Amino acid sequence: MTLPINFLYLGGDKCGSTWLHHVLSQHPDVALPKAKELFYFDRFYDKGAGWYQRQFPKAPRARMIGEICHDYLYSETALRRIARDLPETSRFLITTRAPLDRTLSHYKYLLKIGRTSVAFDDAVTQHPQIVEHSLFGKYVSLAQSLLGRDRVHVLPYELLRADPVAFGKAVSEALGLPFLPDLPYQDRVLEAQSARSPSLVRVLRNAGWAIRAFGAPGVVQRVKSNPLTARMLYSKDPVSGEAAQISDDVKAQLEQVFAPDQARLAEAVRQKAYKAAS
Repeated sequence: MTLPINFLYLGGDKCGSTWLHHVLSQHPDVALPKAKELFYFDRFYDKGAGWYQRQFPKAPRARMIGEICHDYLYSETALRRIARDLPETSRFLITTRAPLDRTLSHYKYLLKIGRTSVAFDDAVTQHPQIVEHSLFGKYVSLAQSLLGRDRVHVLPYELLRADPVAFGKAVSEALGLPFLPDLPYQDRVLEAQSARSPSLVRVLRNAGWAIRAFGAPGVVQRVKSNPLTARMLYSKDPVSGEAAQISDDVKAQLEQVFAPDQARLAEAVRQKAYKAAS
């Protein structure tokens, strides 16, 4: 069954997906589901295409209908399902980020939600996904091979931080949308925070997954996006201190892991640019 969805943000995580949802949800030519992430193609595929379609507005007039879900990039199973179920004209967005910065951001997120309390040097071993999810060369190449190089558009997170308007233009071009200068490109969303009670945040997150599994992701989104919820659960102070420090040995080890993968990413992006110019 071919779904009437024609774009997806595939990932990565900690790379601006919340900003992207915030901006695109206000574009008149874009239709998004009520929940930012549905996790349909990786976690909830057994709910069926009908369930997935019901998460989107009925009879949308938008030019682009899609979802912002940062997990799909890391699942070959999800990418194969996407290749099979979405129209051949669909477009896909990936945002990459300097791998050490993304890894550290992911670690701080695990601290925030109560998933870990150990120092960074230990966390990279105990939670290998914080390193694995920074291997953009590996996963961009996989997405290109399964979805088609022409349909996968790779944008740097660093452009978003340096010039949100320019990043907004790049997103519009990638999706074939008119650039609208009045959208809130300068808004800062999901700034670094600390959990007032990591254990409480962990309990609520587990409850949120149960609600998603029940089939009501919109409920989770409403709670997460409520300003009162944010004030109750988090402080404005970003996670910092000795825990987030990286030893020279671990930094050197990570750079050895990231260097060949970054070369692979550069080659994947170069090949796409070369093909587009041909």
